[in-house]
Amino acid sequence: MLRNDFRLFVCILIGGFFLLADQLLKSVARSNPDFEYYIIGKWLGWEYMANPGIAFSLPFPNWLLVLITPLIIFGLIVWLIKLSSKKSSISYLLSLILIIFGALSNFIDRVLFAATIDYLRVLTGVINLADVGIVAGAGMLVVEGWGTKRQNGGKRLFFGKRV
Repeated sequence: MLRNDFRLFVCILIGGFFLLADQLLKSVARSNPDFEYYIIGKWLGWEYMANPGIAFSLPFPNWLLVLITPLIIFGLIVWLIKLSSKKSSISYLLSLILIIFGALSNFIDRVLFAATIDYLRVLTGVINLADVGIVAGAGMLVVEGWGTKRQNGGKRLFFGKRV
């Protein structure tokens, strides 16, 4: 059990680092909204953008996001607590932590600024480190699910249960 607790602790430290780094970069972006720097044309670089919508700047009421996000984060924490009591791989734990801390960082922006602060220009979009954590965590969950399916003789698992 101690080993799994240590895994969870390490994952929380990694998630906390991403949250603090993201909030620091958002602070820099908010403090210098006119600063732009591009590595490859206008395709990759630094660019401030306050995004009042959701992914891809799709319009969505901020009050509804502020209401729903804590419920989603709470559900993910409950899932994480259930996983941490079992022998779970570090990638499984880390994937949930990255999603939780990414959502928490973007939630902080929504409460304080009624928009998510984005600063990394990638191709045609502007994202932040929290978005990277959420997408990486979701991708890790998919990969972990594929691995679990293979280990169980091709039978699918849903939240650790056979379906």
